[in-house]
Formats: sequence, C-alpha cells, structure tokens
Amino acid sequence: MKRAFHWWGIFEFLQDKPISIKDQINDTAKQVYLLTPEVEGIALGRFSPHAGLMIGILRKKFMLSMAGADLVARESKKFPHVVVNDDAEKAILYGKNILGESIVEESIVENTEIIVENQLLIILNLHREAIGIGMTKYHAKYLRQRGIATVMTLIDAGIYLRNEQRRRGNL
Repeated sequence: MKRAFHWWGIFEFLQDKPISIKDQINDTAKQVYLLTPEVEGIALGRFSPHAGLMIGILRKKFMLSMAGADLVARESKKFPHVVVNDDAEKAILYGKNILGESIVEESIVENTEIIVENQLLIILNLHREAIGIGMTKYHAKYLRQRGIATVMTLIDAGIYLRNEQRRRGNL
C-alpha cells in the first residue's frame, strides 16, 4: 500500500495518519479506511465494522474509491489525471466515457508524460474537483483525439445520485 500511496502522491499526507483495513463480506478484497485520531480507538475495537473514510479497496493492488480520489485531488500535487470541460463533466456523472476533444489538460510532471495506455487516473472538472476514476485507452499524446472515447470511466461521482434515484423509483 505504501507504494500505491506514493504513486498517487499522498504517501507523505497519510504517513502519520491512522489507517484501518477491514475484510469485505466476500473476503476477496479488503476495504481501506482513513481514520481521524478521535475515531481511531473506536474503529480499532472489535465491535466497529466500519469507521472513517473508505479511501479504497485492496486486492492484489490498491484501487482508489471516489472518496480516495477526492482526497488525492485535494492533497497531492503529483498524480495522474485529466481535466475535462463542463459538457464532459455532465456526461461523466451519468457514467459515460470521455471523448478526446473533452480533455482540456492531462497531467505532466517535470515535462515528462506520466500517462500511458491502460493507465488508471483521476478525472477532474474545471474546478479541479475529482468527479471520477478512469482508465486511458491511449498514450498521453493520443488522448485528445476527436470523436473517440479515449478514457473509459470506471467510477464516477454520479453513481450515488443514480443509485438514490433508482431506490426511489425515479430512474
């Protein structure tokens, strides 16, 4: 996990923070929670199944949750991401993939491209807020191709709203 935290650029931020790892029901993955010092004693007790902010899932590799992506977007200075325009933001919140012409910026660190094909990244809106997690279909130099979905949306912030609407029977 340290390697994943370093890769996402949040290792230093999380270094002195309490973390809790809990088994999921199906036992194929573990949920990773960031705790506040106030809840640490309660969360680590045997009667608390979940406490804190669930920042990701740990299987063979660590996968950020939407809350984890939001944390990375706020706290990290160096992480793989794309910034999309307003029209793409709306589409992403409905689970759509990203068309190349919707990308207004991709992450570059020290003049080195860090986005490659099949790269996990965070999708940001124009206000640099995390709105999703995606996977590139192309290398950075081909991400802005017109008329082609160049980033596949894996998780988006709109899923909560869609689930709530389904629950109420509005979708």
